Amino acid sequence: MNAWVNPILSGQRLQTFSRAVCRRLSTVKVGTAYENLAVSTFKRLGANIERVGGAGDQGVDFRGPWSLPNHQKFYMVGQCKFYERRRVGPSIIREWEGVMTRQDLDTLGVLVASSGYTSEGIQVALSSVYPIALVTLAGGDIDVETNESSLVSKLETKNCCIDKQGIRGFVWNKAADPFIGRLVVTKKHYDVHMYDLDDPAEYTMQLLWDGKPLPEGYMQ
Repeated sequence: MNAWVNPILSGQRLQTFSRAVCRRLSTVKVGTAYENLAVSTFKRLGANIERVGGAGDQGVDFRGPWSLPNHQKFYMVGQCKFYERRRVGPSIIREWEGVMTRQDLDTLGVLVASSGYTSEGIQVALSSVYPIALVTLAGGDIDVETNESSLVSKLETKNCCIDKQGIRGFVWNKAADPFIGRLVVTKKHYDVHMYDLDDPAEYTMQLLWDGKPLPEGYMQ
């Protein structure tokens, strides 16, 4: 009589299953660390938000109030997408619109992506009736063991240090103007004489309010 063997526990299949579990755990850890990075970044911009990702989050990874220099205060909710190469397309933007239908009217919806957005995705966001901002936030070196991101992670070059994390893009639609319409977004280069000005690794975005960094001294 042949003994029955559980296929999940047998040799090669067990190794395959274990690798799949490890990849899943690694993906979850990286996603959590990236969400923490997004929260830390917005806190440096004056937002009092907290990470809320997990079961029952209804598609929201962080939420909380954001206070701006004109004493305007509004509520924001956000979702993070960490992809090494793939850009966020229109399908995810439309899914985010669905999340926004469940929010209060005075809520700004923010999508944060590590690799940016496709042109089609941007067009869907810009034409949306819901207040949406698209933020490109470089992930840099994420520590999956502590679920934290090093905000001082740098890539050493022979003459300077280049931040591997930071805001690389920040756009919003007309519906978001009442919330952040007075923001001005500019490029801040590390060394305009040495580097390719079109290379996202060599600049970060600086957010200005009345000509001053938001808040004053941010990303100096």
